Amino acid sequence: MSETAALTPAGARWAEMLASWAIPDEIVARAEVPPWSHDPATFAMDDTADPDDPVHALARELLPPDGGSVLDVGCGGGRSSLPLGPRARHVTGVDGSRAMLERFAASAESAGIGHREIEGRWPDVAIEAELSGTPVGRFDVVVCHHVLFNVPDIEPFVVALTTVARLGVVAVLPRRHPMSAWNDAWKHFWNLDRPVGPTSDDAVAVLNALGIEPEVIELPRPALSRHADDPVALVASARRRLCLGSDRDDELREWLAVHPPNFMREVVALRWPGGSDLEGPW
Repeated sequence: MSETAALTPAGARWAEMLASWAIPDEIVARAEVPPWSHDPATFAMDDTADPDDPVHALARELLPPDGGSVLDVGCGGGRSSLPLGPRARHVTGVDGSRAMLERFAASAESAGIGHREIEGRWPDVAIEAELSGTPVGRFDVVVCHHVLFNVPDIEPFVVALTTVARLGVVAVLPRRHPMSAWNDAWKHFWNLDRPVGPTSDDAVAVLNALGIEPEVIELPRPALSRHADDPVALVASARRRLCLGSDRDDELREWLAVHPPNFMREVVALRWPGGSDLEGPW
């Protein structure tokens, strides 16, 4: 699949639904921090990451018994890939945030896992590396957790994941858009109706349109976001997501005490074979 290839109807529908999540410019202009940004600490490795969680088992069981390589796209601080050690002997992390990659590198060093960091967006970094004559390479297993809902151009993204995987790809996402947890709050504070789709079923439809038939496994979410049970952190997170100023903190705190966000407690894991004959994104 080339960069200019036409999207399948499923891919076009996915892009259209994601575009409907755009926040009106006049609201974004009032935000103290970008509403889509993340605190690197949220994605850092810590003692809450359970290496025996079934989400990790889906990728670990694909790795060779004597150890193998992993590519983690949207790696954050490494919570999706570093628990795969020691079977994951080397992990390459891709992320658009330098701060996230620094967290990832430090955690990999602490865990004694070989690592490499690539800063940028996927699949752009793979395309640029291929054109420069220094391809990112191939990996035994590719993991991509909680990223697909940030990817409007999902088809070249998925094709690139698949073509660099020797053995398999494991992508994890919630059943519905993660920002839908704040839909009631958007209605209350801005009188703004937020979208419903896309869902994980729409992601599966895209994969099917590309000729990929993934395993679909529903699992408990490994760990809720750190702010879920911390009232102070929850207010700060809500302020960011809702483009509100700190002068609204008291109002936010009172409202959230009665109307907590509807965080999802299950995830959907999609697993499919690598080494595909799908045409690469370049």
